[in-house]
Amino acid sequence: MTRLANKVVIITGGARGLGGGAVDALCAEGAKVVIADILDEAGEARAAQQIAAGHSARYAHLDVRDADGWSALIDDTLYRWGRIDCLVNNAGINIPIDIEEATVDQFRAILDVNLIGAFLGTKAVLPALRQSGGGSIINVASNSTQMVLPTTSLYGASKAALANLTKTTAVHCALRGDKIRVNSIHPGAHMTEMLENPQVQAMPQVRALVNAIPMGRMGLPAEFGKLVTFLASDDASYMTAAELFTDGGLTVVSFADPSRA
Repeated sequence: MTRLANKVVIITGGARGLGGGAVDALCAEGAKVVIADILDEAGEARAAQQIAAGHSARYAHLDVRDADGWSALIDDTLYRWGRIDCLVNNAGINIPIDIEEATVDQFRAILDVNLIGAFLGTKAVLPALRQSGGGSIINVASNSTQMVLPTTSLYGASKAALANLTKTTAVHCALRGDKIRVNSIHPGAHMTEMLENPQVQAMPQVRALVNAIPMGRMGLPAEFGKLVTFLASDDASYMTAAELFTDGGLTVVSFADPSRA
């Protein structure tokens, strides 16, 4: 499939997890993908895997908190591939702690990556997207923007702010007449590398989470990747400021089905 043939996509946090699933899907659709991360070994390995499969990919070390690093990445991508068509702000961190135990330094650390990092990336890429005639920015938020869990209080707050920043940027670009779409994806639990461990899957809290999902399972990184490719493609040409939840229906339920216990 080549819905993204010749399109150049930068994705942060693309070395593994949901970002890795998105890289695989983007490459399969014909995109040239820049995998930006701080996990050098994993990022290089994923890029090598895509190149071996005949796709166009490269790894670039990037700390999303570094404005100069963003500028260098945009310049290098334009030098190598001549254009940028899509930015996926996927990098994120969580510190599982409740509001009373949390420190201001912990909150700032989460905001710096989850919110400020996306802000810096957006500011850096907008001129390049305009130069390319338009494009797509995809911010990876979370279903925690609509759900309350004590240990995701800081994370959820950062992602809720990111969701609002998405809409603000979308309207800004639309009113300017830019052909730049800005949307957010709100994933729930997905079967990433950490959760593939059978011991982790057997943990009571993990089993309780799966039990609460109406579809009865976690998502797959490949399913997340398909949603990313859709928003990156011209198939989503009339979508901007949208929030797309991909969590098996968990956001809209308030109780678990006891028959799945």
